[in-house]
Amino acid sequence: MELWKELLSDDVGVLSIITIVIATVVVVGAVWIVVNKVKKAGPND
Repeated sequence: MELWKELLSDDVGVLSIITIVIATVVVVGAVWIVVNKVKKAGPND
């Protein structure tokens, strides 16, 4: 927990966390879209 307090007290640490969160959301979103397209396409296409 000390590590989090140290990161959050530093502006750079906050920016890093925000960047990581945004990157994770983008990756998960992209994977989600691909999975849905594959499911909709099905074995017939």
